[in-house]
Amino acid sequence: MDISISETARQHPGQSIYTLALDLSSGTTINIHQHPEGQLLFAPAGVLAVTTNAGCWVVPGGHGLWIPANEPHWTRTIGTSRIRTVYLSDERSVGLPAACTLLGISTLLQELIFAVLLVTAHDSQVSRNYHLMALLVEELLAAPTSSRLLPIPGSDRLKGLCRAISVNAALDWGLAECAQFLGINMKTVQRWFQTDMGISFGEWRKQIRLFIALENLALGKSVLEVSLDAGYSSPSAFSSMFRREFGMSPSAFQKV
Repeated sequence: MDISISETARQHPGQSIYTLALDLSSGTTINIHQHPEGQLLFAPAGVLAVTTNAGCWVVPGGHGLWIPANEPHWTRTIGTSRIRTVYLSDERSVGLPAACTLLGISTLLQELIFAVLLVTAHDSQVSRNYHLMALLVEELLAAPTSSRLLPIPGSDRLKGLCRAISVNAALDWGLAECAQFLGINMKTVQRWFQTDMGISFGEWRKQIRLFIALENLALGKSVLEVSLDAGYSSPSAFSSMFRREFGMSPSAFQKV
């Protein structure tokens, strides 16, 4: 199902902070759009895939995506998703990243998001609510950041290769296989990745495997199946990587 952001109702628009709550089924797409305000996109349930001109972000549980003002993006839900969004005016966004950034959402920050969602336009200037909003901004400024962007090739020369690996991440391709696929040498492959996407082939391959794993976990697949689909030799190797990246096991992630 595709929806437009214009079809949704935002809470107390016109204020320096306002909110939007959406409960969406898996596979719902919010068509490409942008906001004149900065946006914190958070899903306490489900996983979100957010695409910008720079690439694709996967937003797992316990994280939120900060999207600066006027950044075109579209969003797809993976698994049944509860989306909770906070919009911040320019004056409230001072100090927040100038580019899309994945933020760690602490328990306190999550509760602040939920509390601000309950504030109406009429009550937004009440002292307690004003301080709630101010504390939410302070916690956003202090939130840990991560750069789990999956870049999109900037030219056509890598698109076929990236597409082939994306649809079958279990392919245990290294630089040699990529060079053979493209008909060039390995040094050129590595140079193209750095030039087109700003990361090495190894970093890109790790990201695509991680993104596919998050999507499959959100869809309820077993850890064994997910680890094999993501190109890992065993569930234990996959679980170790996942715990390093997210601070929890894959099975714990599925319960978030």
